[in-house]
Amino acid sequence: MINKKCFKVLREDLTSVGLLGAPRKQYYYSIWNKPDEPLSHHPRKGGGLWVAPTKADAKSLQRYVLKKYGITTRIFSCEIGNILHKTSCRIKTDKLFFDENDEI
Repeated sequence: MINKKCFKVLREDLTSVGLLGAPRKQYYYSIWNKPDEPLSHHPRKGGGLWVAPTKADAKSLQRYVLKKYGITTRIFSCEIGNILHKTSCRIKTDKLFFDENDEI
């Protein structure tokens, strides 16, 4: 599925939240952001970028990381590339795109 609208939760400095021991990745406006590792369809291994399929899922993640870790975050509406893995509340994709006007 190409160019599906999803939601990305990022720290204030546009780096990933970095849960589950994942290395933090820097994201940038107005370019296709891609993973630093080789792509993998596995839910816990290898490269891919995680997004929330709905705004409600993104808000839920935002509340969770603030309450559990004290991390303040921002939410962006984004376009995604191919879906590598999907659950009810998360999608792993090969790329995503957003700009400064996409902040929720």
